[in-house]
Amino acid sequence: MLRLSRILLVIYLVLLSQSVFAQIIYREIIAVGNAGDPAAATVDAIENAIAQVGGMKLSTSTSLTMRQTVEGDKVKVSEDFKQNVEKATRGLIKSYTVLESGVSPGSGRAFVKIKAIIPTYKQSEQLKRLKLAVTPVSTSASLSSSNEAKEFAENVSSSVEATLTQSRKFAMIDRRNTDASGKELNRTKTKFAPLEETLKIGMRVGADYAVMAVLKEFAPKQVQQQRLTGRVQVKSFVPISIDVRVLDIATGQIKFAHSYINSGRLPNGMSLGEYAAEVGADIGLLINMAIYPIAVVSVSNDVVTFNQGGETVQVGRVYRLVKLGANLQDPYTKESLGQEELEVGRAEVISVTDRTASAKVISGSVLGLGKPGLLLARVLPDGELPTPASGSSSPQANLESQAGPKAKAKDDEDW
Repeated sequence: MLRLSRILLVIYLVLLSQSVFAQIIYREIIAVGNAGDPAAATVDAIENAIAQVGGMKLSTSTSLTMRQTVEGDKVKVSEDFKQNVEKATRGLIKSYTVLESGVSPGSGRAFVKIKAIIPTYKQSEQLKRLKLAVTPVSTSASLSSSNEAKEFAENVSSSVEATLTQSRKFAMIDRRNTDASGKELNRTKTKFAPLEETLKIGMRVGADYAVMAVLKEFAPKQVQQQRLTGRVQVKSFVPISIDVRVLDIATGQIKFAHSYINSGRLPNGMSLGEYAAEVGADIGLLINMAIYPIAVVSVSNDVVTFNQGGETVQVGRVYRLVKLGANLQDPYTKESLGQEELEVGRAEVISVTDRTASAKVISGSVLGLGKPGLLLARVLPDGELPTPASGSSSPQANLESQAGPKAKAKDDEDW
């Protein structure tokens, strides 16, 4: 029995080690180094090879530990030198071969061309998506002394980030906990760090777009209302105004702008934290819809399937189903205005999974429109009541009515 336990322990450790190194892959890199002499050129080539896979730069002390001999115009690398390279780089160079060496005719500087085998950290497949970062919601100067407003803004930030992550359409880049994660990453820079940790250095990516928001108005108040019975009832109101922008990091272009205004009448028992979570979810949905409108991916009789689920779609919500038509062009700027949209029906969400949602067509017809991407699901216009299906309960309010009657997008250009 004891022997069996040991065997099982060995198997467990082997499987554990495989899972730990599952993200490490080996790449063959060709790199060239240039310097005043062949020895320094070889070190430069090794540094360039590591840099190509996002690895760290070799330190001066590491470079000085490398030894090699030079014979004529060719570089002859000793076995001791190769072992020193592996030791000095802590495994960042598994092996390498000198392919070519000599002196550049123009500059007279030595060059060395190498083929290196370098382990690297495989990035998540999600990084192929649009990379989006949510910066902390700031407060205007008039609210800078209000701790309550700052806490509310932080809760909104967290909710926006959670909603966009739930959409599964973006690679979400953290901008709210960079200090903590940066300190943790610094731990991998020590010489005692294992290889799989060291490879993470230099793998951080930048965002394509950044969500920036400012809390402009935050005015909690309580209003006493006397009912006909003489009973005095206290109502809580928290009017807010938040300016939202989505910026293209590379160009600084404003891709989306929205002024979110909510009169903030809170139901009995709702906390400010819960209110902030709802506000953040609304803003996250607005951004998500502007970049990636919900698409219908299949049609089966009177049930359509959306390509979004999770927290971004709720059972009972009603959507307009629009058919995409011809491409439209602005006659002044000659820019694309997107495709023509023709409403063909309306559908009420009846079930939701983490990735998709099913909706029952309650009006109109989607016959023959089952090709993925041919139909989009749009939220109802502000203030418009959905058409309920026969015998069904009243659907939940649509996105705009949740966001408040005054919520209005300033700009929603074609992405």
